Amino acid sequence: MSNPAEQQLLYDLHENPPARRTLVYALQWLIFTLANTAVVPLVVGRALGLDQPGIAALAQRTLFFSGLASLLQVLFGHRLPIMEGPSGMWWGVFITLAALAPGLGKPLAVLRSDLELGMLVAGVVLVLVGSSRLVGSALSLFTPAVTGSVLILLGLQLSGTFVRGMLGVGMEGSGANLRAALLSVIVVAVVLWASLKGRPFTRSVAVLIGIGVGWLVALPLGLAPGVPWPVSGVFELPRLFAWGTPTFDAGIVITSVMTGLLVLSNLVASILAMEKTTGRKVPRQAYDRGVVLTGVADLMAGMGATVGFVPFSAGAALVGMTRVASRMPFILFAIIMAVLGLIPPVGAFLSSIPIPVGYSVLLVSFCRMIGFGLRDYLRLQLDNRDFYIIGITLLFGTGAMMLPAQALAGMPVLARYLLGNGFLSGMLLCILLEHVFLPARLFAAEPGPSGKKDSGMDR
Repeated sequence: MSNPAEQQLLYDLHENPPARRTLVYALQWLIFTLANTAVVPLVVGRALGLDQPGIAALAQRTLFFSGLASLLQVLFGHRLPIMEGPSGMWWGVFITLAALAPGLGKPLAVLRSDLELGMLVAGVVLVLVGSSRLVGSALSLFTPAVTGSVLILLGLQLSGTFVRGMLGVGMEGSGANLRAALLSVIVVAVVLWASLKGRPFTRSVAVLIGIGVGWLVALPLGLAPGVPWPVSGVFELPRLFAWGTPTFDAGIVITSVMTGLLVLSNLVASILAMEKTTGRKVPRQAYDRGVVLTGVADLMAGMGATVGFVPFSAGAALVGMTRVASRMPFILFAIIMAVLGLIPPVGAFLSSIPIPVGYSVLLVSFCRMIGFGLRDYLRLQLDNRDFYIIGITLLFGTGAMMLPAQALAGMPVLARYLLGNGFLSGMLLCILLEHVFLPARLFAAEPGPSGKKDSGMDR
């Protein structure tokens, strides 16, 4: 007897639609993925001090390596139609480190090459974890208390960057820009409407709709920068190590490795969501292969000077909505995505997204990350032990964000990175409290709102 989920699918994993439908489904995957990735190179590039041609090149590399990572996963990794894209955790860390760099006396050009090496090391660690079948041990560090605190701290740390970008601070002088603020309000309203009131497909591309409407509104307001024509050519291979020869910084390496391990929860959640959608059980080996290929994707991100990639769990939502789980359209999509990354005019076009528009859609998108953090807290028993772990983590992490740079001037560089980065220091502190200083085995369970403990992650 077949699984009910399997009966509802128009095309199962191993079934191939007709050629014309395959192309339509592939374009649907492409639109859905671009909606979730288009603004990331703009915001990250601006934070890292890149000019518009540099942002255009970053967008080009992001498309190419995102398509390549998706193709490798569906062919050799977990073998499921789950797109790989810039991780919200990764680009959040990039922006956070860029904000810390001036206070540490580190030029952004050096930070960029430090990030290349950090991504490479994180990739090697993930390849080793997947090859050694240590995924369960690595994920056991990140209980709901840890993941919930990390997501909320990351949102708090990025909130200032988002708001400054939405208000257009620095666009014309040092103050806010009223036109940018008006544009941001319109974009947020459009994305919220499309996300909450639109049809299923409209909700899936709400970010893309917000970008389009915001771009049109920005034109009469004089906030659209224009496309940087002419570009170097119609076809160009991505430049490896575009930010320079990788350089070593212990703080950034630690941050990168911890982030790489943390985003493995997205991989697990993505596979579990696809299992429920397709009605097919995924073998344990597929998880291990998926982790290895996620490590390979991070290696490519380091060599390609891009944000780290992660499987998007929203892929299962698209399969559930279209009822098409076939690998063939997904493979075609991944190839198209990679080819777009070889066409410089595409990157140039994406780099011309108005800055307030990019920050506005990311602020709305990050509301889901905050929601995931709160949801993780609800999976806890919320007894006195949990209160202390969460309270100390959030108070210390938020307090670290507010420390002026000169307060840490006399400390070693590594300590300045840890204490100056509320996200990282909060994450490390929460892990220590959860597993070393206040381990659950030493405390009797107390009744709480949820009635049980849960150490898993499903995002």
